[in-house]
Amino acid sequence: MTEFDPNTTPEAWGTFQDAEVLRRWSFLKRTPEQRLEWLIAVLEIGYASGAIKPRRPTGEFPESS
Repeated sequence: MTEFDPNTTPEAWGTFQDAEVLRRWSFLKRTPEQRLEWLIAVLEIGYASGAIKPRRPTGEFPESS
């Protein structure tokens, strides 16, 4: 994999490996709060579009011994 300097913006076009370097660089530039906000936004889109189905408990619990 192509190495990159986190302090230098990589090229935004080129090969698949260039895109991977840009993705890794972009990830490192985000704070944990920004990453969590992104994840929440993506999950909301997934639920709203029907691509992700909410998990629902079955209501049945195993009997304890």
